Amino acid sequence: MNRVLICNSQRNELEAIQAALRNSYTLHLMSSWDNTPLDFQGIDAIILDVNFTQAQGLDFLMEVCSHHYIPVLLISPPDDPQCAIEARRIGAFNYCVKTERLYSVLEMAVREMIFAYNDQQELKHTIMALKARVAILEGQLKEKTAQTSTPPVTAKAKPDNQQQRASMLQEIAKRLNNGEINLPSFPNISYELEELVRKDAGMDEITALLRKDMVISAKLISVANSPRYGGLRPSNTVEQAINVLGLNTSKEFVDIIANRALYMARNPKYQEILKDLWKHGVACAHASYLIAQLAKLSRPREVFFMGLMHDIGKLFLIQIISELQTRNVIDPPPSKKSLDDFLEKYHGLFGRKLLEIWKLPSEIAVVAQFHEALEQATTVTRELLAVALGNLLAKRAGYGAYNMKKDDAEVERTAKSIGVDAANVQEILKELIVFMEETGLSFD
Repeated sequence: MNRVLICNSQRNELEAIQAALRNSYTLHLMSSWDNTPLDFQGIDAIILDVNFTQAQGLDFLMEVCSHHYIPVLLISPPDDPQCAIEARRIGAFNYCVKTERLYSVLEMAVREMIFAYNDQQELKHTIMALKARVAILEGQLKEKTAQTSTPPVTAKAKPDNQQQRASMLQEIAKRLNNGEINLPSFPNISYELEELVRKDAGMDEITALLRKDMVISAKLISVANSPRYGGLRPSNTVEQAINVLGLNTSKEFVDIIANRALYMARNPKYQEILKDLWKHGVACAHASYLIAQLAKLSRPREVFFMGLMHDIGKLFLIQIISELQTRNVIDPPPSKKSLDDFLEKYHGLFGRKLLEIWKLPSEIAVVAQFHEALEQATTVTRELLAVALGNLLAKRAGYGAYNMKKDDAEVERTAKSIGVDAANVQEILKELIVFMEETGLSFD
């Protein structure tokens, strides 16, 4: 859990900030400063209020930014925009205006600041590592050029898995940076339907949108007629299907069906892998939704979508590898295990980047990056825990590779963290298997 220092001289405001943040961060309090040197050992972020010093906290901010690398969120007065401008000039990472809504948005503002700050640091380290790599390659090239004799021809040594991963990653990064990779597009129909649902559009508008896509319309009707949802009278139209499923469930299945089109690769050897990956995504989405309901999370439908998107980085990488192989830019992975290892190691980071390119909410991108690395997340939200557990239960139900020795303990830990007991886990697994078998999805 991140440690946040709150700098505020007003006791009632300190208590209000504590109440807003205590469930997400380890908090440290500072009510005054006497201009002595500061020690922020172990502090991950600072919330600085304008009441902290007579100079609106700007003198304290200057001291922090001059000697420490730590993100600072300034709480600025509502009637003095110049204060926020001056704070940003000195080095504040961001600011929030002190209004009645401050405490309701403060946790999100701090979380976003820490995420953005960590991304900046990660980018700096990546650039430094790439510069070092370029220097090494330049040295190797000079050394090779300086050789005057031709070495004897020998059998080409096969690279080990680590060299293969490094080479593949470097090639992918280079091609992406040069704009030579065709990025997948988020399905427009999901965007458009979400907007219609958000503005409480009428049934006529919603069905008109869905009729534009014959595949989605047909599959939605098929789901409504499945053993899970079908009633005495069959559904023959989109309107009837939505009436049977309900608008929220219909939206979930539109997302599922629309996303199926993404799971295609130019190289047919990857099609079976992508089909299994899509099955796992659907299973994780439904399991995450059930967990969100059991844990009484406020937005179970959003958690469903997070589950659907959680492994998007694997899809992205497989599509890139398939495309580069087709163009003879890279060699195929020497084995399925080496491909799996590569995907496991890098899919979180690439998934986050793709979702950011799609401009989806940052909390979805965070789930994509950290659902299998909770210990690396700056803040572990209950939504992230729900998807992490949904991911494990989808695998346990047979939709993905499950390691009994390792994953059983992880299921128990994650379930306990979100308040789901062993009996709940068994109920979710039973319901998940029924859902996957009875919804009418062919998974072809």
